[in-house]
Amino acid sequence: MTLKEARGILGLGLTATRQEIQAAYRRAARRWHPDRAPAGAEAEYRARMQEVNAAYHRLREFLEDYRFRLEETAAPLDYQSWWEDRFNTGVWGGRPRSADRKKDK
Repeated sequence: MTLKEARGILGLGLTATRQEIQAAYRRAARRWHPDRAPAGAEAEYRARMQEVNAAYHRLREFLEDYRFRLEETAAPLDYQSWWEDRFNTGVWGGRPRSADRKKDK
């Protein structure tokens, strides 16, 4: 099951906190639990509950594998140099820095 499918089953957007994921799971479980199924619809409810469980476990696996940066950082003062330090390498290239321009002359 993909993350997109799991989000769709639980009715989540692209961003969610752990608490929001758990709340969405509980809402879906209350809705689709087989004990709440009307007469004759137990098989459908059981199948939907299995989808809900699979979606919840897929999202939990993703969160457990994700590595969080555990430090508080202030916003960078110079966004241009911040961007260049992270993304101005390799394939992206970008515009040359002032020191590089002086060497070319």
